Formats: sequence, structure tokens, C-alpha cells
Amino acid sequence: MAGEQTPAQSTLRHPMVWVVMAMALLWAWGVTRDEGFYTPPSPQSGSTVSSANLLFVDAPEGQILVMHAATGNELARYSSGEASFLRGILRSLVRERRVRDLESDGAFQLALLDNGSLVISDPETGYWMALEAFGVDNRRVFAELLHRAQPSTAIAASDRGVGR
Repeated sequence: MAGEQTPAQSTLRHPMVWVVMAMALLWAWGVTRDEGFYTPPSPQSGSTVSSANLLFVDAPEGQILVMHAATGNELARYSSGEASFLRGILRSLVRERRVRDLESDGAFQLALLDNGSLVISDPETGYWMALEAFGVDNRRVFAELLHRAQPSTAIAASDRGVGR
């Protein structure tokens, strides 16, 4: 019996055991280095042609009210099941606030840039989204809100797709 290996000794010599242990250590190292916060993307270049700060309020029966932050005027009301793209964008922006333990009910800025880009941004987190990346129809939902918040010929022309 002097030269025989115990089951524990033979298991430790198997290469897969060492691979699994190395993977576990690498995973543990990666988890401890995660700081939980990610930096927002760099802002788009371009001057603001028009902008508005908007509040998005959850209303009864799944409705969303869109209000001008400065005036309190209601710009739009979406019933449950309507404006799924708008709801998705808002969920993304609110999620970033919740990750940072910020209040989720503050205003978001909607801006039309001189390069034709329509951007929604969160002044609290610095996150933004270029809405044209999601297609003309989805962009139009936000362009109409900006038009209602601050009517101007520049916004109306952009909403119709002029220059695209």
C-alpha cells in the first residue's frame, strides 16, 4: 500500500480540476474589480437647435403623461399599450438612474442638433441616446413631442425628414 494514491490525490492530478479552479479564480477576480458604474458614451458633436426638458409621469391604468418640465403643460398622453418604443427608451434611462440610487422622476432633455440628430439625454447620469438610430417612425414620436414643447420651423422641417 505504500505507493498507492488515495482518490483525493488522483483527482487533484486530473487537468480538468486545475482548469476549473483557474476559471473560478479568474471569475472571482473579475467580480471583485466590477465597480457597478459604467461611464456614459461621449456626447454627440453638434450645436443644439432646439431643446426641451420633459417629464414622463406614470398615470393610472398604465398611461404615461408627457409634460413640459418648465411650464407643466401636458404635451401628450399615451394609453396602456401605446408608444412601446417611448416606454422602452424611458425604461433604459430610468434603469441608469436606479443603478446609481437616483430618483427616477426627474426631467429628461430632448434636443435637436444642427446635424439633424434628435437626442434624449439624462442630465442626472449623463446618458444619452440618438433617436434616429432606431428608425424614422420611432424618431418621429420624440420629434412630435419636441414640436409640441417648443414649436418652430426647424423642428417641423426635421420632423418631416427634411435633410435626410
